[in-house]
Amino acid sequence: MQELIHLRDAFDNELKSILGYWMKYAVTPEKEDFYGAVDLNNAPVPGVDKTCVLVARILWTFAAAAKFYEKEGNDDLAAEYGATADLAYKVFTEQFHDEEQNGFFMSVTPEGEIADDIKHTYAQAFAIYALAKYYQYKADDEVMIFLQQMFATVESKTKDPDGPGYLEAFSRDWKPITENRMADNNEPKSMNTHLHILESYAALYAVWPDVKVKKRLRDLLDIFLQKIIRPEGHLGIFFDEQFEEVESTRGICSFGHDIEGSWLLWEAAHSLNEPKMLDQYRPVVLKMVDAIDRVAVDKDGGLFLESSRFGSHIRTNKHWWPQAETLVGFMNAYQMTSDKKYAATVKLTWQFIDTHLIDHEGGEWFTKLNRLGKPFLVEPPDDPSPYYRNDWKVDPWKCPYHNGRACLEMLLRIDSLGSR
Repeated sequence: MQELIHLRDAFDNELKSILGYWMKYAVTPEKEDFYGAVDLNNAPVPGVDKTCVLVARILWTFAAAAKFYEKEGNDDLAAEYGATADLAYKVFTEQFHDEEQNGFFMSVTPEGEIADDIKHTYAQAFAIYALAKYYQYKADDEVMIFLQQMFATVESKTKDPDGPGYLEAFSRDWKPITENRMADNNEPKSMNTHLHILESYAALYAVWPDVKVKKRLRDLLDIFLQKIIRPEGHLGIFFDEQFEEVESTRGICSFGHDIEGSWLLWEAAHSLNEPKMLDQYRPVVLKMVDAIDRVAVDKDGGLFLESSRFGSHIRTNKHWWPQAETLVGFMNAYQMTSDKKYAATVKLTWQFIDTHLIDHEGGEWFTKLNRLGKPFLVEPPDDPSPYYRNDWKVDPWKCPYHNGRACLEMLLRIDSLGSR
């Protein structure tokens, strides 16, 4: 335990470094907007659209940091991060919110005009997640009204009327679409979308303990137990209308989602304050972490990206966001059990991140590393990870949310160890 407590300063310093990078390089000179992308030289990439997900994640991260440092008594940092959260809220609500049909557009141009008006359920979930965290910081009635409207919209527009769970994508006027879904396989339902609805509803319930939110959160936890979590502890990925996993992804394991899901599911189960749900989830969460420990954590503490063919073919690249989630997932397992093996993985993974993933000269984290920890710095035409680029530090998907949130979580969890 003491060794983890000694890491507190490292996580505090890295969080400040990440946030400082984003305030310096991702905000426009006039401090009126954000860039859609920033390259490895920390220069804005012209003409790149901003996405709903990018700005929502900026909003969440800076609101969370402002609230944290406010509680720490560091008023200067809280004000600085709060100002960036205020800017993100302004950009998010003014540029992305659909005043006519409600919900949030997927992307806007650098000038703030609609670029993609599709309503992805995944993006609506991040809107709720970000607004809930901003409400924790601001407690503004306008934000609460937004939250309540968004919950009603997600429930009335995206929930499958004929089966369990939520559908993936809709036109601007909320008609279901079967093309351009978030899911790689263009399937009607996905683990990833449901994980982030669960995450957002847990955050919403923390600030608005409404009985309808609680019921939907409980329904989502049941869906994960019954439909998504495989018997061996990995998460299924894509599903059909009946919420049965499709054949094409049955043999694939997404290790980053597995370890992220382990602690998000435990957090959501905790938020209900129902002993029966915790009793159900405790062995499942630990099985998920142990499955990752068994097949996905390299000897150096880095987390492999994924496997195919039922775990027999490992993709050994180590992307930035699964490393961040590994810290929190294993820290959560340590807090649940006091088993030192989980704490040892936390320390080893942090050592890997600090040594290989953090760009100590240019700031922020590299996007992707090979197995030996060398960053990929060019964008080849056949890159198997199209959502985020090797040659950008900021892009529509690479946000301060995974690494910033991991540092915040580690600070909060280390502080809770010290109070035992």
